[in-house]
Amino acid sequence: MVALEVIDPGMLAQLQDLGRTGMGHQGLAQGGPMDLHAYCWANYLLGNSMSCSQLEITGGQARFLVHRAITLALTGADLGAMVNNHPVDGWQTIHLNKGDVLSFQFPRKGLRAYLAIPGGFAAPTVFGSVATVARDGIGGLGANNRVGCLIGQGDCLKLIADQVFKPEINRMIPARYIPEYELELRLNLIESYQASAFSEENRKRLYESNFTLSSNSDRMGYRLDGADITSPFSGVISEGIALGAVQIPENGQPIILMRDHQTLGGYPKFGCVAQLDLNKLAQAMPGTSIRFQPISLEAAGKKLKSFYSFFNL
Repeated sequence: MVALEVIDPGMLAQLQDLGRTGMGHQGLAQGGPMDLHAYCWANYLLGNSMSCSQLEITGGQARFLVHRAITLALTGADLGAMVNNHPVDGWQTIHLNKGDVLSFQFPRKGLRAYLAIPGGFAAPTVFGSVATVARDGIGGLGANNRVGCLIGQGDCLKLIADQVFKPEINRMIPARYIPEYELELRLNLIESYQASAFSEENRKRLYESNFTLSSNSDRMGYRLDGADITSPFSGVISEGIALGAVQIPENGQPIILMRDHQTLGGYPKFGCVAQLDLNKLAQAMPGTSIRFQPISLEAAGKKLKSFYSFFNL
């Protein structure tokens, strides 16, 4: 049964779940939510499993027609959400009726919003996930709706669960868990085994410089503009690379690998951005000021373990 019909997909709308883990050896990107923090809270609000698929809406300007009474959870960026042209707040559950129109405007704070329904959206799984990775041509709504492509006008988002209207659920996220999407970011960086090869001058430059998020950024990688970081070698033998890896290409401008990153790479890597910090980075607009600060693997792992334990990941 149809839950939402896409009147206008806006700038970018995709179905995402936790992504395809363990498929890197086949050359497949993991995909999944760019902002795992917002994604997990949306499922939490509805009592969903954390693997339930959601709609990731990037840049706003989207509109959806409601086909039946339904309860939603909306988290992430403030994209000026409205129901029948009346503003609604995010980070809470919302009850909609058949015929309502849910719309999003231009971003006010942050870049990506997450829309969840009870039980998640129905979509065929590919290698155990519905996560859309357009570059790999997999995920999304399936063969009849442009496999691996973005949600488009006229697409229908269908239900999995029978009971999706839950008026008894009226929840909102405590303010202390709602991030401030700021114009300046400090990203914790776990140094890699290649970091020691960089000169002391370049190490100092990386940590003491202000970088700017480039508009030439996407779900595959975020490019930074700023001080040139000179690589200690022209390249390395291609090797497996991780989410959050900070590559230093020949032009000296760092690239932070995001959810749809390639599985192999030959650029030197100074380290990895701590995974929880990638959530904040995913909400950053082009022009955001970014600085790096070192963190130990143990300290970053402790924070991540606490996050995973809370959401049963």
